[in-house]
Amino acid sequence: MKKIKVIEAVNQLGLGGTEYALQLYSKFFDKSCFEVTVVALLEGGARVKLIEDLGIKVMVLNGDLNQFAELLKETDVLHWHGNGILEPDLYQVIKRNKPKIVIQTNVFGLFENATYDVIDYDLFISKMILVRRMGLDKKLKDNFEGKRKVLPYPVDVDHLSKLLPEPSAVLKFKKQKNLNGFFVVGRIGRADDNKFDLISLDGFKIFAEKVSNARFLLLGATPKMRAHAQKLGITDKLIICENTSDLQELLYYYKTIDIFLAASAIGESFGMVIAEAMTAGTPVLTISTEDRDNAQIELVDHHKTGMVTKADQHQIASALQYLYEDEAARTRLSSASKEKIVNAYKAQKIVGSLEQLIYKHLGIESNTSVSLVDDFSKDLINEYTRRCLNTYGRSEFMKSILWQLKKIR
Repeated sequence: MKKIKVIEAVNQLGLGGTEYALQLYSKFFDKSCFEVTVVALLEGGARVKLIEDLGIKVMVLNGDLNQFAELLKETDVLHWHGNGILEPDLYQVIKRNKPKIVIQTNVFGLFENATYDVIDYDLFISKMILVRRMGLDKKLKDNFEGKRKVLPYPVDVDHLSKLLPEPSAVLKFKKQKNLNGFFVVGRIGRADDNKFDLISLDGFKIFAEKVSNARFLLLGATPKMRAHAQKLGITDKLIICENTSDLQELLYYYKTIDIFLAASAIGESFGMVIAEAMTAGTPVLTISTEDRDNAQIELVDHHKTGMVTKADQHQIASALQYLYEDEAARTRLSSASKEKIVNAYKAQKIVGSLEQLIYKHLGIESNTSVSLVDDFSKDLINEYTRRCLNTYGRSEFMKSILWQLKKIR
């Protein structure tokens, strides 16, 4: 069979999550069947070399849409990674030079009807984003159920597992960071106030009043975070470390943390940091954000692969206390979380699912029928509703989510 030519395209190739997902797709395509070229439409970045080191061709076009048009004429599949909206000039180039399939990985669930006709499959990276999008577009003449699907981000489980440090190395690392003897609650992420909910510090303060050896490890601190900790009087319990792009070093931090407290002020469209913590076997406590992005409650199954609480400082503190006191629960959640990532997000399975979608569209038989692609359905709505309701110390009713789900029903 002649190889299927695929362009994996994005605006630029920095170190963000969108570009990392593109790198993993490029890495795990079956090269015996697919010929992959990575295109950075506007500019390059640090990820160019990382992708080239995998033996994959990278082209940086510096905004040259004429060159992009020529590339499209010679390809079978365009896989675009973006926020959900195609810029008008890019749309016109794709429309005039449309390959056999145009697939969009829709990171933020945005939508523009005027440019949507060139997209054959719009892949949302979490169920909740698709549920919300379908609710917002319910009144449109076309609800686009045929082209809108869910395919989560890939997680490079094998690579992460290979880099995980041995217990003896973790103990040495903890000693270097003066963390021995402490129960460590931690957060890893960008130094961005939008990616950190200060209520997690409020909840930690209540928890630390009962657990004297509790410490909060904070990677990616901002002046606002530091000021809030000072206001709460917990500066002495804060351990602030500089963030790093070194995955090996990050995994040491993941293994040092006893409970990973994932609390984003804007929620998660997927939650790669949470997925990495789960792969490392670190028990995760996350906060549900029903009125914002909320993919974290898809990654974390409450009381099965982690814990989910509402944005309430007392419930956060109570959940931390529960996990602190029950080491067996932490062990159980750790084991189940690793299994969940392998089953639902392993890169080879995610990319294989995309391959299958391409094969089906092109009328080519494939060797496997297993796919992790989800279509929009009432079951998807009901699952998300259950997840929103199923939180630690949940109340009798849910406030924010119902407004959206009622629109869909």
